[in-house]
Amino acid sequence: MKMQKQTKGEFGYPAYQTKLVILRTILYFLLAMAVFLLGYFSTKTKENLLTVVAVCGLLPACKSLVSVIMYLRIPKFNDETYQTLSRKAGNVTVLYSLYLTSYKNNFPINCFGIRGNCLIGYTEFATCDAAACEEHIKDLLKQNSFKNVTVKIFKEQRKFEERLIQLGNTEPGSKETDIAALLCDISL
Repeated sequence: MKMQKQTKGEFGYPAYQTKLVILRTILYFLLAMAVFLLGYFSTKTKENLLTVVAVCGLLPACKSLVSVIMYLRIPKFNDETYQTLSRKAGNVTVLYSLYLTSYKNNFPINCFGIRGNCLIGYTEFATCDAAACEEHIKDLLKQNSFKNVTVKIFKEQRKFEERLIQLGNTEPGSKETDIAALLCDISL
């Protein structure tokens, strides 16, 4: 099975990245185990330099395991929702399937639309606190010198679609790609 490369902000990215991180983690652990076994079988004791190298090799393996745990926490985004929203996006800059993290909460967002000084998002998940997500994004935009950006997270798909169509009729701004890059940077 060949995996098609996905980039952050595309619909299939979380599933693709989860598989990639799992494979990488398995490889790291197997590599550390192989180094340990090589040292053990060559010296007939575990007290050798390759044991130290194998233990040091567990550090990136464990770090990668933390990434696996985080990616497995991302809920599955609905394919039908993606199909519907992608048809309505028009010429609006959109990002799909982002999982934003903060100190207190995590926010699964199905779609972001960016046009001019407006940033809108839609989440289908009842556990996502839309108000906290808005505040989190506003704070990050201010920290990164983006002024006067309106942020609204919708929990109703119909209202989000209506606003997305309205944004398509407005003039594009100069910071849309920068805001999209920031959203990708702050998400898994």
